[in-house]
Amino acid sequence: MSAEPTPSRPALGLPPRRTASPAAEAPLARMLPGHRPETPKKAEPKETETANMTVSISAALRNRARAAYRATSYAEGDNTWSHFVAKAIEAETARREAEHNDGAMYPSWGENLPGGRRLKDS
Repeated sequence: MSAEPTPSRPALGLPPRRTASPAAEAPLARMLPGHRPETPKKAEPKETETANMTVSISAALRNRARAAYRATSYAEGDNTWSHFVAKAIEAETARREAEHNDGAMYPSWGENLPGGRRLKDS
């Protein structure tokens, strides 16, 4: 046996270093800087597309709304709790559009709203 390293098998058992960058079609090449394909802008959500939403309300209001939902969901045609909440938001949105925007819909706002409490006017 010879102790001299060969081009295909170094003495320490480590594979030879790669000199070229991975091929563009390599599975992980898209993760390298400069190799990521441009992502197209998201289209406006469709009317039937749903999105999750998290809000904080008082426990008393939540419990009151849940009680109203359980007592009236069959009579009002609410399929789920989410349907009940969506109808409530739709009603308040329509009221505000009618009162403040001559009944016209406001343009869609897909960006995040600021979190936390509003600063009080001084």
